[in-house]
Amino acid sequence: MKRTFKYALATVLGAAIVAPAFAQDNFPDVPENHWAFEALAKLKAAGILVGYPDGLYRGGRPASRYELAVALHAAYQNLKNITDGLQSQINDLKRPGQATDLQPLMDRITALENQVNAMKGWGDDIANLKRMADTFQKELQSLGVDVEAMKRDLGDLADRVAKLEARKPAVDITGDVNMWMGAGTSQSGNNGLDMDGRINGIRPAGAPGPGRVAGLPRDVSFLHEVALTLAGTKDTGPKWKGTVVIGNMLSGAAGTGFGTQSMSAQGFGYRDGAEDIYIQDFSVKFDTSLAGLGFNADLGRVGYKVSPYIFQRLDKTSYMTNDRWDNGMYYFDGGILGFNFGAARLDIFGGRNGNRFSVNSTDINEPVSGPIGGMFSGPGGAPGPQMPVDRHVGANLNIPLTTAGNLNLAYLFLASPDAVVAGGNRINVYGGTLDWGMGDIKLQGAFAQSDLLRGNSAVNNSDNRSWQVKAGWEGSDRFGLWGAYREVEANFIAPGDWGRLGIIRNPANIRGFQVGGHFNFSDALKLEASGEFDKGKSSDFGATTGFNTDTNINKFSVGLGYKVNPNLDLSLGYENTEFRDLAAIPGRSLLGNPRYTWTTFGLGYGLSDAARLTFQYQISDVKNEFVLTNGARFQGGFLTTQLSLKF
Repeated sequence: MKRTFKYALATVLGAAIVAPAFAQDNFPDVPENHWAFEALAKLKAAGILVGYPDGLYRGGRPASRYELAVALHAAYQNLKNITDGLQSQINDLKRPGQATDLQPLMDRITALENQVNAMKGWGDDIANLKRMADTFQKELQSLGVDVEAMKRDLGDLADRVAKLEARKPAVDITGDVNMWMGAGTSQSGNNGLDMDGRINGIRPAGAPGPGRVAGLPRDVSFLHEVALTLAGTKDTGPKWKGTVVIGNMLSGAAGTGFGTQSMSAQGFGYRDGAEDIYIQDFSVKFDTSLAGLGFNADLGRVGYKVSPYIFQRLDKTSYMTNDRWDNGMYYFDGGILGFNFGAARLDIFGGRNGNRFSVNSTDINEPVSGPIGGMFSGPGGAPGPQMPVDRHVGANLNIPLTTAGNLNLAYLFLASPDAVVAGGNRINVYGGTLDWGMGDIKLQGAFAQSDLLRGNSAVNNSDNRSWQVKAGWEGSDRFGLWGAYREVEANFIAPGDWGRLGIIRNPANIRGFQVGGHFNFSDALKLEASGEFDKGKSSDFGATTGFNTDTNINKFSVGLGYKVNPNLDLSLGYENTEFRDLAAIPGRSLLGNPRYTWTTFGLGYGLSDAARLTFQYQISDVKNEFVLTNGARFQGGFLTTQLSLKF
C-alpha cells in the first residue's frame, strides 16, 4: 500500500522525464528491460496511469500541466480509497457480534495493523501533495475537482498520520527462539567424534566420556534458548538496548549444553543443561563531543572484536547457527568510545571480562588465549589451564585507503587475575590487517604478535608472531579462486579464532599454503573447495605442540549446495585432515598417522521469512586421535536438527 502511494507521488513529480517502456499487457511502447517497467505496471494496475487514448504511454515527450493534474488527482483518489477502506474495516470491527469467532477477528486486526503501520512515514509525502494541489489548482478545477475538499482531506490525513507516528511504543521488543537436538551413534564398538572435539554415541549413565557406546535412542540431547532484545525507541537522546536469554544451552558443567560461549568442551559428549538466565548485552549509546571532536560512546555490557589473529571469539558451535553464539564478539562490562577523524575511526574499548555470571554462576564468554591442543593443553592433550582474561583495554584504528583499500591497526592489554600460564599474568597483543582491491583481484595481509608478561616484565617475547598474505580473484559471478600463505609461531597466544586442523583450534608452530575456490554451476547449484598444506615451523617446540620440521599436515574440504526451490536447500560436505611424522610428546604414545574424516549431509527448509528448520547428519571416522586420548579410534554418526524463529 505504501509502495503504491510512493510510486504515484514519484510519477507526479517526475512524469515529464520518465522514459518510454511497456509490454503488450500494459503500455505497448514500454520494453520490459526499462528501469521504470515495474513501477509503471503497478501504477497502471492501480488506476493512477491510464495512458493516451491509443493505449500508449509516450514517456519520451514532455507532460503538460493538465496531464500532471490528472496524475495528481489519480494519486489523491487512490490514497482516499485506501483511507476510506481503513475506516470501513474499523467500522466493521465495531459491529456487535464480532467476538463470536475470534480467529477471523484476529486475522482482520492483524491486517488492519499492517495497513496502519504502512501509513507511518507518509507525512512528507502528504505535505508534497498539498503543495502540488496549490500549484495545479486551476488545472484541477477545470477537471471538475473540488480542490478545497481535496486539501481538507489531505490535511485531515496528515493529522491522522502524525498521531500514528506519535503513538509508537516506548520500547521495541524483538528476539529469537532456538530449539536444538543432537543424537549420536557408535560404530564397531567405537564412539563418534565431531568437529568440535565432542564425543558422540555415549550411554547417558555417569559422566560423559569415551568408551560407553550407544545408539540414537539413548544418546539424545535437547537444548533450547529464548532471547528477548529490548530497545528504546526515542529518536533523540541516548539509545539503550539489552538482551536477556533463558534456556539450557549455556552451561559451566562439563559435557552439558554447549558449555560457555568461548571455552571448548573437547573430550565430552552432549547432555541437557540446567535451565539458566543470563544477560548477553545491555548498554546505553550516545553521541557527543569532546574538545570539539565528535565521538560516540557505548557503555554497559558491550561486545567487540578486532580480527581473527588479534581479538575474536571462537565459533565453537559448528552444529548450531545463531548470531549470539557465532558473531565472534567478546562481551564485557565496560565501554567503547568511537572517535571519527574524517573517514578514519578510532575505537578505545575495555572493561571486565571475567565474573559476568549467569544465574547458575556460569561465566558467559571469558576470553581464552592460546591453542587448544597446543602449548597450554593439559595431560593427554585434553583442554587444560588456558590463560583466562579478567580485564582488558585496547585501541583499534581503521583507516580507509581511498576506495580500493583499508588499513586496520590494534593494540590490546589483557590481564589475568593470577600468574597461571608459564609464569605470566598479562598478554599484550598488537598487529594489523591491510586489504587492497585491484578490480577483480583482492589482496590481504595480516600481522600480529603476542607478548607474555608478568606485570611489566617480559616472560616470553620470542617465537610469538603470526602473519599471513592472501590473494583472491573473482572472475565472474560464477567462478572465484584464492590462495594464501601463513606462519604461526609456537608461542603465539592471542585470544583469536584463526582456524582448525582436525579438532585442534588455533594451531601454532605451523607454516604453509592455503588454497580455495568456488564454482556456481547455476543459481541453484554451487560448489566450494579448499585445501591447506602445512609443516611444522620449528623443532624446538615439538614436545609442546607435537609438530617439528618433519611434520606434514594436509587438509582438504569440499562442499556442494543445491537450492531445490526458494524454501528448500540440500548440502553435501566432506573434510579430511591428516597428520604425518608428528613429534614425540611426553606422556602420549602415538600410533600411526592421525586422520580426521567427516562426511556431512544437510537439509534446510525455510518455513517463513522468520522461521527455518534444518537437519544434518554427519559420519565421523577418526584414526589414531592424539589430542584427547592415546591412539584411540572414533567411528560413528551425529544427527542434529535446529528450529530457529525470529520475532
